Amino acid sequence: MVESAFILKSLPHLEDTSDLKSAIVALKEQIEQLEEELSDEVVQDRIQSFLYNLSHDMSEWARELCLEHSEHPLRLDLKRLTADGDNGPIPMERMGSGENWVGYHLIAHFALHKWFVGYGRPVPRFLFIDQPSQVYFPEDRDWEQRAADTPGEDHQAVSRMYQLALKLIEQLDPSLQIIMTDHANINEEWFSKLHHRKMA
Repeated sequence: MVESAFILKSLPHLEDTSDLKSAIVALKEQIEQLEEELSDEVVQDRIQSFLYNLSHDMSEWARELCLEHSEHPLRLDLKRLTADGDNGPIPMERMGSGENWVGYHLIAHFALHKWFVGYGRPVPRFLFIDQPSQVYFPEDRDWEQRAADTPGEDHQAVSRMYQLALKLIEQLDPSLQIIMTDHANINEEWFSKLHHRKMA
């Protein structure tokens, strides 16, 4: 009995661990909350919400560009861009000509970069686009001269494309730069200002 008492007296004094126990309980609660927020279902719901917001802008811009199927709402998911037509989904590969493909790719990039800026995501604040008008004028080198007299449908389509880019960079200025290299030269005052101030 005396030996047991001696052993107990020789043990070091332990501090009150109630604070440590409370911290452990708090950390466990945080871990459970993070696991819930990162669950597959929650993550998928958030992604769908973000994509819905992107699709809203894209549907509006498709109508501004007068693209085929723009009368239908667009849906961007992680696999493909789709228009929801009256008879079911219309995937990108069935959306018509090369002009439509360029237009739909442009508005998808525009929507993504608008979202990146709006939510402060760590994505470079510029978009580089090479010759977006090529599908309209691959061979015709004097279209600017003829368009100055009677602008045709192709000229108007290219104009709409650049006007949409101008609207976006003015809306997001100074958080986004769009660099477009192209042979197209639209003989209008707004395009000249765009060329010198906003784009290369």
